[in-house]
Amino acid sequence: MKKSDLTGSVSSITSDNFKLGTDLTPQQLMQGAFSGVNISQNSGKPGGSNTIRVRGGTSITASNDPLYVIDGVPISTSAGVNQSNIGSSTTDFFDQEPINPLSNINPNDIESINILKDASATAIYGSRGANGVIMITTKKGKAGMRQLDYSFNLGVSTVAKKLDVLTGDEYRKTVSELGLTLDDKGQNTDWQDVIFRTAISQNHYVSFMSGSENTSYRASAGYSNQNGVMEGSGMKSANARMNINHKALNDKLKLNMNISYGETNSDQAPVSNTVGSEMGSSMLYEAYVFNPTYPIYNEEGDYYDVPPYRVNPASFSKELLDERATSQFLGNLTADWNFYKPFTLQVNAGYNKNTINRNSYISKSNLLGNGNNGYVTVQKLSDYSKLLETILKYNQSFGKHNIDAMVGYSWQYFYSEGQTTKAYGFLSDNFKWYSLAAAQTVESVSSYAESNTLISMYGRINYNYADKYLLTATVRRDGSSRFGSGNKWGIFPSVAASWRISQEDFFQNDIMSDLKLRASFGITGSQEIGNYNSLSTLGASTNGYLVGGEKITIVLPQQYTNPDLKWEQTAQTDIGIDFGFLNGKIRGSIDYYYKKTTDLLLSVAVPSPSLITTQIANVGTVTNQGIELDLSFDLMRTKNFAWDANLNLSHNKNEVVSLSNGQWTGDNMQVAPCQGQGLSGTYAQLIMPGQPIGTFYGKRFIGVVDGVEQFANDGEPEVIGCAQPDLTFGLGTNLQYKNWTLSLNFRGSIGNDVYNCTANNLAYLSNLPGRNVLKEAVTSGVNRDQAKVYSSRFIEDGSFVRLDNLSLGYNFSLPKLYISNARVFVSAQNLFVITGYSGADPEVNSEISRTGVAPLGVDYLSYPKARTFSMGINLSF
Repeated sequence: MKKSDLTGSVSSITSDNFKLGTDLTPQQLMQGAFSGVNISQNSGKPGGSNTIRVRGGTSITASNDPLYVIDGVPISTSAGVNQSNIGSSTTDFFDQEPINPLSNINPNDIESINILKDASATAIYGSRGANGVIMITTKKGKAGMRQLDYSFNLGVSTVAKKLDVLTGDEYRKTVSELGLTLDDKGQNTDWQDVIFRTAISQNHYVSFMSGSENTSYRASAGYSNQNGVMEGSGMKSANARMNINHKALNDKLKLNMNISYGETNSDQAPVSNTVGSEMGSSMLYEAYVFNPTYPIYNEEGDYYDVPPYRVNPASFSKELLDERATSQFLGNLTADWNFYKPFTLQVNAGYNKNTINRNSYISKSNLLGNGNNGYVTVQKLSDYSKLLETILKYNQSFGKHNIDAMVGYSWQYFYSEGQTTKAYGFLSDNFKWYSLAAAQTVESVSSYAESNTLISMYGRINYNYADKYLLTATVRRDGSSRFGSGNKWGIFPSVAASWRISQEDFFQNDIMSDLKLRASFGITGSQEIGNYNSLSTLGASTNGYLVGGEKITIVLPQQYTNPDLKWEQTAQTDIGIDFGFLNGKIRGSIDYYYKKTTDLLLSVAVPSPSLITTQIANVGTVTNQGIELDLSFDLMRTKNFAWDANLNLSHNKNEVVSLSNGQWTGDNMQVAPCQGQGLSGTYAQLIMPGQPIGTFYGKRFIGVVDGVEQFANDGEPEVIGCAQPDLTFGLGTNLQYKNWTLSLNFRGSIGNDVYNCTANNLAYLSNLPGRNVLKEAVTSGVNRDQAKVYSSRFIEDGSFVRLDNLSLGYNFSLPKLYISNARVFVSAQNLFVITGYSGADPEVNSEISRTGVAPLGVDYLSYPKARTFSMGINLSF
């Protein structure tokens, strides 16, 4: 559908406008490109996850991720395979970040990305459209065109920013001035330099397409080898795709097949966001706190450790191994049969399968593992989904009237399973995960299997009169096995209308060339709550009884049944204006929206006495309202020179309206647990009515008196900040002079706060002399006997402006070598960040909660972001 015919709010970007660089993910292609879409990288690790919010978060405990639809196949991001958390008291040192659901999609295969934002646009996806829909379309072959493409790029990455901890000499001086005893080994070791490195990455991609009048195809393959900027981290991936299109029966029958397969093998640095006490550690934490006067190796050539808890930072990359192999198969076959002129029958069958094999091992020689004589975790996860859709389409014109309608039926089945085995006690490190039988003790074996089904019936009609008046109405009825017996079905309607004023006879304006008004209202839902939450379930306890010398396992209730459990629903109103000036040289749109999400799924307290203390129920309301502005400019266009720019601005106000309903009363919810020694039991954020999600709640710091921190209101907790931004923006510009091209992409955020939990751990002299500190600890004026306190002292302004991508390229051709088009380029990613934030990077969401969902705006021991310079070449034959 043409953009001029749209009645809903949809944003798009095509491959011609994608950024150039090394190891860009599909999400990075979208960053800063759309208004109302906030995309932030949770960390800087290779293949890291992202937090995406389309017009704000609508849910508190359910998923806020948008629905991804790839070539017409919706994929699940909530199945077990998107998380492979192996954290426990013994393995808390390992990475707990979720997997990027698009990690096996090669950006070179993507033709376009469309983001559906308002209820009219997303309503066709009903129960899964409340958080927005991201539609990815891959490249196809073209009739009458044969082309071979090859691209290669090479990148060099370094850590963009290090933390300012004490050097060896500063450490000696500070400890001496405090009158403390120092175990000085005479070194000046920068432990961050020891674990950080210059990382090399390379990407290869080849594709071939060809097509005749009836059949076209495109095949591609890609390979990437990306080293991380931390020692011991890296990712190798390979992927392949085949898209085939065929026409038959005088073009009345169209067949489309899309098949892709990708594998990724990752070495993951032991970077955990939930450690920092004397009983737990990780690679980054030790690099920040390990004594800088110590050497890397002792006299015997072994790593210099400080038993029992201080582990040499350099040892992690060699002695704590964490390997994760993922694979994804995605395929679908679509048949369109135009059996009678205005009618077309479409059948779409799709299949998606994901697997994860994750193996970790703590070496016998490492302090973290020698008490267990080696500790291994073996995890195997898999999920798949099957899709079958049948759609009847109708498209007919009657003079100035056009009707485009459809009715459809959809069935999708999801299944996931997994198992985890933990063992310890090995004679040799060589056994690792290769032979669990070599372990002296199998500590635990766990497994699960679960499924759910989604059945849908839907219809949509688009009416167009003379390209002036456009009306869209949609209704979808969804049934989900996840909900209670009386609430499995939900109805999600929407209606939208637009008026192209510029097509009216009375509209005569030499300056304004296009003007369209849009309005829409609709209801969408969310079923991303996990499986079996409406049912009474039993589970085996780790405890048991000894009867006759044998352990008898206890089976206990895990949750009560709740037949009233039903959909979270989001009602959204959108009013927009599309406009153009000077024959499209200046064009844009402005939208106002209001979203109200009701029947939120929350955990509420069960009255005592009860073995089960909490219950999932529909309580609470959240609202989002905001305004979006998109502008595009053709600034200059001559024979040899072209210059264009685009700007988008977004403002969203989020508010928790209620946490209760007529039956249940929900309490204010403490979230984002503070991590690190001395901060246990403290929470950084509070979800409460009248405040947005991501509200920081704690003591308000007002200064230091006589070496003691002072707090307002006698230290009573209060609202001290918010992780939600007041404004997000993106700015891009492209210049072309003859064969030269230059593009720059900026993006930023204004008004959001970040909790610097890393500084909250390292900015106190009480760490000395056993652990290093930030230089701020020395200059803050706080005495050494001051305990660590979570307060507004560590809530910082996270506003930033980032030069996300800069690319300079030259286009040419070499006909004698059969090269029809060639491009060489150099690019830089994350070239600079303008911010007042004192941490490593203000754009961060550390997974400190152990739930697989990172709280907004918390920075704790995050894998550092890299600055990357790359060069490459694209060839077409």
